[in-house]
Amino acid sequence: MMAARRVTAPARTKGRAPSEPVIRAGEFRAELGVVQARAKAAGTVGFGCPPLSAWPHHVIVSIPAGRGGDIRIREDFGILEDSERGLATERCAVPRGRWNAMADAAKTELNTRLREKGLATGRWQPGDNRVERVLGTELMTLAWAVISADEASVPAVVTSWVALTSSERLWLAGRVLMAPSDGVRRGLALLLSATPAEAPVKTSPAPKSTGGLPLFDLD
Repeated sequence: MMAARRVTAPARTKGRAPSEPVIRAGEFRAELGVVQARAKAAGTVGFGCPPLSAWPHHVIVSIPAGRGGDIRIREDFGILEDSERGLATERCAVPRGRWNAMADAAKTELNTRLREKGLATGRWQPGDNRVERVLGTELMTLAWAVISADEASVPAVVTSWVALTSSERLWLAGRVLMAPSDGVRRGLALLLSATPAEAPVKTSPAPKSTGGLPLFDLD
């Protein structure tokens, strides 16, 4: 009679941790969609800014009460902000007269974009106005040009900015942020002082997110 074959179970390796789960691109996009939906359901602040409890990367437009004083535009990197510094980065200060020349067009453009996403619209009011980071970066492009332009050219700058696409505004903002100098900002103003047909703008992929909730596409 043949003896039964004895099967030996493989030895366990002590201390071996279970393998890490693989996160696939499709799963990440699905999860991102859930995050975006929750952000929209929770409501937004100002011009499309996610709830401040989420520590979002966004732009702050500080408008003094009354009719005087500069309007200060700062960038708050949210949860990625330097905890020791604890302050938003100031990007520019717009004189009141020049702000008045750009404020209505900027509000109309930002609100048009918000409506396209099914989000609540905003309005400028005294104090800190929160702007979603992509829209805020586009707004900074306009502000830099308006500040640096000749006074007579400000209306043309505003008109040209409105005519640009989102990717064009972001590309221009990237040029300024890479080399933030008076000369670069002046060049931006001269470019936008031309009519839209005379001012071709290159485009490139917009900068990747550095935090916050991406309510607006960056590609």
